[in-house]
Amino acid sequence: MSNPALLNQIVQILDQLPDVPVVALEVNRLLDDPDVSAQDLADVISRDPSLTSKVLKLCNSAEYGFSRKIATISEAVSILGQKELKRIIFVIISHSLLSRPIEGYALEAGALWENALTCAVYAKHIAKSLRPDNTKLADLAFTGALLRDIGKIVLTHYVATHAKQIEAMAVANKLSYAKAEEMVLGMSHTDVGRVVAERFNFPQTLLSAICYHHHPGKMPDGTNKEIRDMVCMVHLADAFTMLSGEGLGVDGLMYPLDEAVFDQLNIGRDTPFFESLYNDLLELRGTINNMNQMVR
Repeated sequence: MSNPALLNQIVQILDQLPDVPVVALEVNRLLDDPDVSAQDLADVISRDPSLTSKVLKLCNSAEYGFSRKIATISEAVSILGQKELKRIIFVIISHSLLSRPIEGYALEAGALWENALTCAVYAKHIAKSLRPDNTKLADLAFTGALLRDIGKIVLTHYVATHAKQIEAMAVANKLSYAKAEEMVLGMSHTDVGRVVAERFNFPQTLLSAICYHHHPGKMPDGTNKEIRDMVCMVHLADAFTMLSGEGLGVDGLMYPLDEAVFDQLNIGRDTPFFESLYNDLLELRGTINNMNQMVR
């Protein structure tokens, strides 16, 4: 990041963002406290009727398949557990933040959210396929993919003003769109995403996905294997999401596949592998549609 003036403006924009789910963010912070009780969480969630409704709706969905209807937040928190509640909270936060129009990237209302949810479901499937014994990794990949482009909600105002210049820079120099953003604006949407994530107190694993999902090979030395795997899975899911055409904006397909994913995930470069995986992912459309309906 090399534009302090822009960074200051971005911090001010963050303070004025509409529709920031304040209670959901507070719940997220509480979930990082090992001593927090289920009742504490239920009390905070209950302050927000919309959040309460969405948590109960998700909890009673076919995805969980509980044998009886969950009627209260206290019951939902107890049954779901903190890990699953955290995933639900991130889905709700993401929907609140990503559903608005993102004019700078030529994304209509809801398009960035559709893209994020598609990528998240794809990333979770990829994680389950490649690391079937690591359920934690699948959850990390889901949430990392969901929030990977959160920086776009703020940088959109500046991209809108410089869109032609950014695109020309990317095409002329064969750069990714994010790198062209950095060259023209002094910051990319991944840089801004880090600022947003830190402002909202997101965990380090999410920061890694946000910062490196376009170039996982540039993760710092010493990054642990699980985080490296997760970011590579998000990167791969991002590529398949672009191919699906879901929520493509002005940056479209302007992100090359990072060769680092092949060695890190121990996968081949052969076409049949990717064709098989892509066909599996296309079968997840129903899951994506169902989840989308649950948070509306």
